[in-house]
Amino acid sequence: MFRRQMLLKLFLLTLASALTVFSVACGGEKIVEVEKIVEVEKIVEVEKIVEKEVEKVVIATAVPGAASPGQVTLDPADLPNSKSQGGEVRVAVVSFGALGTSGGSLPDVPFGGARQLGGAESLFSPGPQNFDEMQLASDWTLASDLSSVEITIRDGVKFHSNGGDWGNVTAEDMAWVINRTNPAINPESIAASAANLTALFGDTPVTASGNTITGTFNNFDVRWASNLLNQEASGGLTTFATSKKAFDEKGVAWLKTNFVGTGPMQVGEFKPGISVTMEKVPYDHWRKNASIDSITMIAVPEEATRVAMMQTGEMDVAYIAPKDMRMMASGGFTAVGAGSGTQEGIMFPGNLWESHNAVTGEALDIPSHGVYVRAQPWTGNPWTPDDDDNPAGMDDMEQARLVRQALARGVDREAINQYVVGGVGRPNHVTYFSTVNKHWDSKWEYPYDVAKANAMLDEAGYPKGDDGLRFQMPLFVGPELGGGAGPAGEIGDAIAGYWQELGLDVQVLKYAYGVFRPGLVSRTTVVPMLTGCDDGNPIYPFDWPKGLVQTTLTRGGFSCGFESPEILAWYQASAKEPDQDKRVAINKEYLDYMHHWALFPGFIMVPNIHFANPNHIKEWPMNLGGSFNSPENIVLK
Repeated sequence: MFRRQMLLKLFLLTLASALTVFSVACGGEKIVEVEKIVEVEKIVEVEKIVEKEVEKVVIATAVPGAASPGQVTLDPADLPNSKSQGGEVRVAVVSFGALGTSGGSLPDVPFGGARQLGGAESLFSPGPQNFDEMQLASDWTLASDLSSVEITIRDGVKFHSNGGDWGNVTAEDMAWVINRTNPAINPESIAASAANLTALFGDTPVTASGNTITGTFNNFDVRWASNLLNQEASGGLTTFATSKKAFDEKGVAWLKTNFVGTGPMQVGEFKPGISVTMEKVPYDHWRKNASIDSITMIAVPEEATRVAMMQTGEMDVAYIAPKDMRMMASGGFTAVGAGSGTQEGIMFPGNLWESHNAVTGEALDIPSHGVYVRAQPWTGNPWTPDDDDNPAGMDDMEQARLVRQALARGVDREAINQYVVGGVGRPNHVTYFSTVNKHWDSKWEYPYDVAKANAMLDEAGYPKGDDGLRFQMPLFVGPELGGGAGPAGEIGDAIAGYWQELGLDVQVLKYAYGVFRPGLVSRTTVVPMLTGCDDGNPIYPFDWPKGLVQTTLTRGGFSCGFESPEILAWYQASAKEPDQDKRVAINKEYLDYMHHWALFPGFIMVPNIHFANPNHIKEWPMNLGGSFNSPENIVLK
């Protein structure tokens, strides 16, 4: 497996990529840079060869000076004392999604199994520098022909005593978790990105014997430990340990409001849709004894309310919308995060171009599929490429490509960064790839060009009518960045505004993601979606295999809504390739293709940042990952 060190670089705590550091200074602000040299291991797991490289990590902290016109600032002298008691920490988040009664590794556990709150542990986990530290795995052996892996489960890891004495984690528990999550084995599983396990193992169950589990690969992927069986896996999928005994004795209904994990924090109180409190376990934890007594996460949808609660000391940590990050930093609040960012792109579902299921080999009846019953300007039909609305000499695939290209070029990314997310983001052009990565090339960008965008739409056969409109198009705002109620909703509105200037009648949809998701699983939706679609995170290395959820390998589970035989071939080649440079070359071919066909143009990358009150929280060291993790590491003043 290969390990990579992300680089955290913030302009007022803005993320940069894992390979290139950039610095931006603002008028009236002084940038203080703290540099450290870290030794990074990159392991190619096929051969267990360790290569080491040195990368510079630059973290920039802004010291506010004169504010720009209209910018709101706070006085650090007004920094409040915390109202939390003793070893308590209180965190305000945006939405109820993370606090619901479904999701996580198993389809039955609440609030994602507290993978960000110290309650859950997986076979592998990111460390401070690497993606693939062994956690509940204590050893592993990969077959020389890449056909299977045998993983030894760590001895003496105690389950939380939530509702009973559930003993220690066993190999049987871990095999059961993986199999129950895999929708090819358990059709009822709708766990986040669960079909990634279908791609990895197919319908062959993981088996347990003694203290080991054995998985037989259906499609080997070099990220099997650094991502797919990892605490911070793509799209929220985690294979963390929970007790099969508790499930057998208590049942599904009990498990939906209770969680039995193994982490340093255990569930104290859970109020569905409102809050969850995690408490320090009352015994010596095998890995880390938490330095706090409890952490409570509370859903507070309104941005102004979260800011006010931080200013009064009601909350110790809060998710802050990008546009308010400068304000919070000016008031002396400290940014905390795991180094990640969210790439917001727009994927175009309905472009189903594969003829066979890559897992089963079964022929797919795509030509009669519902997505092609009614032609949409952004969906290309390779099965019946000639229809009565194509311009002369142009097939349906080229017609739809021109539309998607026009939509990618008709949006001013710099303006969205400046005016919608407060200048703390970075333009993005092809989702899954950072524009400051050393492998990036400007040829993959979509320059803002209204004239060219209009010309492309005209060429595609969609001229403006007397009312100034070309066609109607919905746009669904995905769950990242708080979904429609959060910054993502504002980004979606801005993109829709640019498209309306091109003559589109755009309806921005902001309803619950749980209502939209089944159409992605069934491959029946044609509604474009603002999202990062699992891997829209700039900390993921450039060479990691791309496009798994853009193929039929994940049929039966989540997808980006489009499928391509070319993407399938590149993914499978990269997933099996032990040489990093060759994986980079494969992904550059994928990038050429994605830029040309514009199936998933990116628009903006926004840092995943929370702000903490330094009068209560001295530091919060985190591992690589999503917006936050490892509360057991919090050090209080």
